[in-house]
Amino acid sequence: MTVRGANLATLRGMNARSVLDALLAERTLSRAEIARRTGMSKPTANHAIETLLDAGLVREAPRPDGELHYGALFFEPVLDLGQVLAVDIGSDCVRGALADLGGTVLARYDHPRSGQDVGTLLSAVSEVRERLARQVPDSREGTVEGTVGTEVAVAGIIDPVTQELLVSNEPELEGHPLVHGLRTVLPGPVHIDNDVNLAALGELWRGAGRECEDFAFLFVGSGAGAGLVLDGKLRRGHHGAAGEVDYPAQRAFAAGSPAADSLQQLIDTRFAGDAARRGSAEATPPPTTEQLFAEVKGGRALGLIREEARRIAATIARISLVVDVPLIVLGGGIGLNGDVLLDPVRSRLERLVPFPPRVQISQLGHAATLMGAVTVAARAAWPRLVSARLEATGTP
Repeated sequence: MTVRGANLATLRGMNARSVLDALLAERTLSRAEIARRTGMSKPTANHAIETLLDAGLVREAPRPDGELHYGALFFEPVLDLGQVLAVDIGSDCVRGALADLGGTVLARYDHPRSGQDVGTLLSAVSEVRERLARQVPDSREGTVEGTVGTEVAVAGIIDPVTQELLVSNEPELEGHPLVHGLRTVLPGPVHIDNDVNLAALGELWRGAGRECEDFAFLFVGSGAGAGLVLDGKLRRGHHGAAGEVDYPAQRAFAAGSPAADSLQQLIDTRFAGDAARRGSAEATPPPTTEQLFAEVKGGRALGLIREEARRIAATIARISLVVDVPLIVLGGGIGLNGDVLLDPVRSRLERLVPFPPRVQISQLGHAATLMGAVTVAARAAWPRLVSARLEATGTP
């Protein structure tokens, strides 16, 4: 009897989780729709719904407008049981977002980075957390009603098992127990991931990749890297290094990196050469990469833009010739300048690969990484929350 009772309780828990998964995917469903989507009989679906209601994981929802439902009851997941925190550690600022368990952003805050050392970074991360908490006064960190999980995005290669930052474009962070430091200033279970991979997931779930299961997200900014999605799943590679198309040691073999530092070197060289040819004693300071795209004018600037487009197209070609994806999504501080880059990139790409992919700009802009991190954090938080709530009602 004990074994049979345990098996029955386990089955009820599995059914409850299946119903909750359906509601998380659709947000609002009737009893009949839940039974159809899960393949359960109506009595089994009803029992699962009652289990979830008792656990406080779902609640009755208003009937959708514009349709006849003949008195049907609708249900929705309780998305305000807690919040998740997303932190994006960029080269010049730390971005943060606090969201509910459905991924809806409740608060946003960006904090500039004033130094590259680990202590200064952790102080900036802590400031982001505090500012976000103040924007949502009802949040109580460290409890089920508060922050129940945190996802942190960093640039570099992260060991998928140990969570150690193995390779970074910030040498000060390599080899440092960064995850341990982050866990001292951030609430809930803390998980760290590559920023471009999270941006690719953001585009898959909320952006340009929603209708395409095979694509690559190419970030071009302070660095350059790709997140690869195949069959609707992120591909990290055996060592978590998939998509490192601009790995520093490989730059010698590539015809120019599209990353900001390489572009800035090109700008400085061109402007210095122009000044030398004019014999100017007081050369005009060369523009930054941001100024270059903000003030595209004259043959010199257009030539620099064409060269950057060539470098981006060459990077896309290397990706395409290996995985042959139909779509490339461009993001990052440089990659988002689609108004001046898209046409020359597309034109060049047609001459480099036999089947050029469609190239478009990120629909999420600078928030792509944060949106990916928010969704990952919410999806990771639900199983923990469900287990705790079901166990409290005696359902494993």
